[in-house]
Amino acid sequence: MPTTREAQKLKFLELVGFLEKLMKQSVRAEYGGYYGNVTMPVQAATRLGPIPATRRAARIAGERLGWDTYTYLIDGLFIVRDRRQPPEDIRLLAGPAVATGGRLR
Repeated sequence: MPTTREAQKLKFLELVGFLEKLMKQSVRAEYGGYYGNVTMPVQAATRLGPIPATRRAARIAGERLGWDTYTYLIDGLFIVRDRRQPPEDIRLLAGPAVATGGRLR
């Protein structure tokens, strides 16, 4: 029978794996792993665990995926984003809306 600490560690590793899966699914194959973005209501994120632990898990999942992971809370949403700058060919493929974060200049 696992100790409480071991059980917490297993739960955390499950959270990392779950977030990693969501993060992978957020990326279109043709963008070569760039432009990852996961958005969920804060209520859903807190069901996964406390926000600090969920943020830490997202950063670990991002490291596994090679992301420059940034997490933030805004307007009741928990957001995980890849901040890496994609190569020029991926930026051109993605087009102006994606390349500017969804905002056309």
